[in-house]
Amino acid sequence: MCKIAAGTKILCRVNRTLDKGDFSILHQLNWFNMSVHSNSEYARRTWFKERSLAGPIIFTVADGLIHNADNIAEFLAGDGYEIYAYIGVNNMKINSPVMFGDTLRAEAEVVELRPTKNQERFLFVYKNRAYNQRDQQVIEYQTTMMVTKKE
Repeated sequence: MCKIAAGTKILCRVNRTLDKGDFSILHQLNWFNMSVHSNSEYARRTWFKERSLAGPIIFTVADGLIHNADNIAEFLAGDGYEIYAYIGVNNMKINSPVMFGDTLRAEAEVVELRPTKNQERFLFVYKNRAYNQRDQQVIEYQTTMMVTKKE
């Protein structure tokens, strides 16, 4: 029975609390060093009142949560598919800031699995949403991956 059908939930196995060390290393690795993210004195004068996690890094954390320990790969393997390539991300929306000490969790849902012109490859599309510990959605986006059918 095919479990890869529109609306199927893909469970995330981990949550992640982000502390100051996470903020520092993630911003340095991604070069998002704008003052609101790297300068506590500046950030204190913004509506955030403290440094916040940059939007693209929120995406990195949310995507990491849903892919943690090959979660997506195992889900696809259950129906005989394997990841061939990460194609792209669409419709990304940052809904709420992520602050020091927030704990994020991700929830993904299958949008579709469709064949390509190449009979050996398929497009797998899922929507991912991440929430903080107060159940506020912080980000949502749709990912497209190319997958192949294992023989």
